[in-house]
Amino acid sequence: MIRMTVNRVSKCLLIGSMAGVACLCNADDVLLDVLKLAGKTKDDVATMIGSPLQCSSIKYGEKCAYEIAETEIVFIDGKADWITIEGIDAVPYSSDAIEVFGFKPADPSFENTFTMRWNNIEGLLSVSLFKGAKNSDYAYIKSYTE
Repeated sequence: MIRMTVNRVSKCLLIGSMAGVACLCNADDVLLDVLKLAGKTKDDVATMIGSPLQCSSIKYGEKCAYEIAETEIVFIDGKADWITIEGIDAVPYSSDAIEVFGFKPADPSFENTFTMRWNNIEGLLSVSLFKGAKNSDYAYIKSYTE
């Protein structure tokens, strides 16, 4: 289980799990660097963010769940391609949220009350951010496969 709290003394967003704790202190901090994960093998991803909690075969390849930020990755042709990040409830729903995934600031290609989407961003097909009850709910990244 991922726990998120705001440390009022240092004003850091703490994202903790049994695997460790990450602290996001400002907009320059990255929760999960999608650009470093995209296109990597399952072994490479495990080296970066830890071993998967579980994996299963699906129509498009292998889908693995990771503890950090409640992340699921679909490996298509053995490479990390579709990435879902669900543990972002404390991340404000704004176009700046894309920075916690390792992207440079950019205006969304599409935006409405509940969804922001960046198309063809930094070499990836698309990044979608979905609004939750208060902040962001989850992000869905399509790296190379539509």
